[in-house]
Amino acid sequence: MIYNIIGDIHGRKTWKTLVDKNYINVFVGDYFDPYCSWPFEQVRDNFLEIVEYKKSNPDNVVLLYGNHDYKYLPGIEEMSSRMDYENAQKITWMLVDAEPYFEGVAYPIGDKYIVTHAGITRYWKRKHLPDVEDISPQNMAKAINELWQINKRAFGFRVNTQYGDYVGDCPEHSPIWIRPESLEMNNLYAGTKIKQIVGHTQFKDIFKTKGLVFVDCLGSVEKSFIMSYTNKLST
Repeated sequence: MIYNIIGDIHGRKTWKTLVDKNYINVFVGDYFDPYCSWPFEQVRDNFLEIVEYKKSNPDNVVLLYGNHDYKYLPGIEEMSSRMDYENAQKITWMLVDAEPYFEGVAYPIGDKYIVTHAGITRYWKRKHLPDVEDISPQNMAKAINELWQINKRAFGFRVNTQYGDYVGDCPEHSPIWIRPESLEMNNLYAGTKIKQIVGHTQFKDIFKTKGLVFVDCLGSVEKSFIMSYTNKLST
C-alpha cells in the first residue's frame, strides 16, 4: 500500500494535484486560516471539496485535525494567528458537520510510522496518557484519538504551555501545537525505529531529520510525502 501524506492546507487548492485514488491520502490538518487574503468563500469551498473527496473515497482518504481547526471546534476557547473571527461560527458549523469523516488527531502506518499534525513528545504523553505503556503507532494513535473524543482540552495551547512561550516551542505541547526544536529534544520515539510524520511548521521542501519527517511545504512546493507500507520511502 502506498501512503500520500499531504501538508497543511490553509485554503490552498494544491491538494487536488497531489491526491491519488490509488493511494491512502492523509491530510495532516489546518484547512483554514490562509496566509493570503483569500475570500472566505474560497477557503470554505476548498474545505467542503476536501470533505466531499473523503466521502467519495472513504477508504483512501484520512482527515486529521490541526491547531487551526481545533480553535474553531465547539467549546474550545483558543486563539492563533490569522484567526477568522468574522466567519468563526460558520467554520464551527462546517467542522461539526464534517466530524464523522475525520480520523481524529493521529494515524498509524504499519508498525514504523505515526502521523499527527505536529508530533508527540514524551512530556505530553506522560501528562495526559500516563497509563499507556505500549507506544507502538497503532496503540498510540488509538489512545490519542480516544483522548481526543473525551477531552479535547488536553490538546489545547494554554493547558500545555510554559510561561513566556507564544508559539508552541516547549516540550509540554500537544500533537497539534509542538514546534520542531522541542519535538526533536523530547521526541516520544527517540532511540526507536519509529518515525513521526508531521506538518504544522513551514519548510521549503519535505524535510527529514532524527526520526522525523516534516511535510508542511505547500507554501513553496507542490509536493507531498509518499511512502510504501513496506517502509521503502520515496519523495
